[in-house]
Amino acid sequence: MIDPNLFNEVRIFSLLDDEEKRELAKQVSSREFRKGQTIFRAGEPGGLAYVVQKGLVRVSIQDVNRETVVVDMADDGSIFAMSSLLAEEPHQTTAVAIEDTSAIEIDRNDIIALLTTKPMAGLDMITTVEQHTRADHDLMRTRGARNPNEEIEEQETIGERLADNVARFGGSWTFVTAFGVILLVYVLINSRLPKPWDPY
Repeated sequence: MIDPNLFNEVRIFSLLDDEEKRELAKQVSSREFRKGQTIFRAGEPGGLAYVVQKGLVRVSIQDVNRETVVVDMADDGSIFAMSSLLAEEPHQTTAVAIEDTSAIEIDRNDIIALLTTKPMAGLDMITTVEQHTRADHDLMRTRGARNPNEEIEEQETIGERLADNVARFGGSWTFVTAFGVILLVYVLINSRLPKPWDPY
């Protein structure tokens, strides 16, 4: 049986009394994941959540540009995949063990049994899921806040910046006006010289 005291550090189960923690410990099972092992991939069926007993798990999602975004680094006492379990929806994230990891595996029946004995624990679970959702939203907002043009400019070489400045000035009204004035002055001076430097 799982040590019930392990649930003391897991926020989602913090409202449980000792008896309820013992009851939950009887229902859940323990899993071992090797370093580099994929626990689940985005798109796979949900229905299971995990509490890290010891180890580290990277939880990531792929954005529209097919870039991998890390949304959580689950370490000792952390829970992940709870939203997929509760919603009975496929995983939106991919979880990979970054080091050898021991985890408690929880399924929907475990949660149903828990809520039957401790209905108020449901509010705590909802709060935890909402906190994860808000953290994900904050991450997406900060990723989208950067101007792509600024990111490109940061990677430009000195030559590329100089070429951009020349092109920017060459296409401006300032350049067109200045060039027209210089050309007009050149023609006037050239036409009045006894020996023009640019004869007709």
